[in-house]
Amino acid sequence: MRNLGVSVMSCVAIMLATPAEAQTSVREACMADIQKFCSPELATFSRDKVRACLIRNIQKASPGCKEAAKAQRDRQRALKSGAAGKE
Repeated sequence: MRNLGVSVMSCVAIMLATPAEAQTSVREACMADIQKFCSPELATFSRDKVRACLIRNIQKASPGCKEAAKAQRDRQRALKSGAAGKE
């Protein structure tokens, strides 16, 4: 169970550190969760505070949010694997 939590947290961190167009689907999927669990952080307009809050609350996030975050993580891993193979 601990590994799942670490995996999901890594996924959220990667998701929030990606280009804007890739973040759009994750932002849309997670916005209700962000508003529900992180409204004080959202009001600060601090991406770092919102990211930290979402990571703290990812176990409570909706299935759609978790799935979008996982898909983003998988895309990032694929990109990194492709870049590593070119070196």
